[in-house]
Amino acid sequence: MMTDTLYINGRFTTTGEKVIGIEDRGLQFGDGVYEAIKFLRRRLIFGADHHRRMEQGLREIDIPSPWSQDEFDAVMSQLLQRTSFDVGFVYVQVTRGECERVHFYPDGLQPTVIAYSRRFQFPDAAKKAAGIRIITTEDTRWKYCDVKSTNLLGNVLAKKRAQRAGAEEALFIDRGVVTEGASSSFFAVSQERLITHPVDHGILPGTVRDRVITLALSERIRVDERPLRDDELYSLDEAFITSTTQGVMPVCEIDDRAVGNGRRGEITQRFQRLFDELEATEAAGGHFM
Repeated sequence: MMTDTLYINGRFTTTGEKVIGIEDRGLQFGDGVYEAIKFLRRRLIFGADHHRRMEQGLREIDIPSPWSQDEFDAVMSQLLQRTSFDVGFVYVQVTRGECERVHFYPDGLQPTVIAYSRRFQFPDAAKKAAGIRIITTEDTRWKYCDVKSTNLLGNVLAKKRAQRAGAEEALFIDRGVVTEGASSSFFAVSQERLITHPVDHGILPGTVRDRVITLALSERIRVDERPLRDDELYSLDEAFITSTTQGVMPVCEIDDRAVGNGRRGEITQRFQRLFDELEATEAAGGHFM
């Protein structure tokens, strides 16, 4: 595997160096948070949004933040300057740190902080037009899904179920309510309005999700942040998912049943165009944030 630039606890190296201790609580317990941040032209896309979400997650699970916004920007700037490619994502992870393996973590641990750049092939125009197939699955995750925890077992198993079913995403259903995708936010389109689950402990407050809502309001498109029943899924006009790696991606089929006419809808295509324009503006803005 090709090595990429790695930041670890204040120094730079490459991902070829083995750096995590065997008793790091991120390894032993999944005790940490992470972010994956897209970059174009070696400039972070919505970096401040990702940092804000990471800070919120760290507070929720009682891990001290390693960076102020300015410090975060400085580290990301150095990381991307050392990166040899222009397009990809930066993975950032903060764990509680390393100590003897006990459930009762001691106070005052020094967090383990890593960040590395990674090449990534984002969806091209053909993929954005074709869309994806998804399946539904029971939401068996822990009850703090608003924390972007490194403990992703429920998500991993759901994604594998989707792959085995010939789909590209799994949509979680919690007691009859659609929450979100295993690695994405979910939007339904019905009667020219968007429907998406409200922000609470049941979903991750997605950075792309938030931008799409802002775009919708600026376009005077109604957004209903409400629970969507699973029996509503099969009468939608359109549907799409959002994420850092997928952007705005049409959902053309759910559980082997076509959404709308089974092709990308006009509203979804409109949001793809608006969001692509927003990302392009960010990439051209000259900011490592």
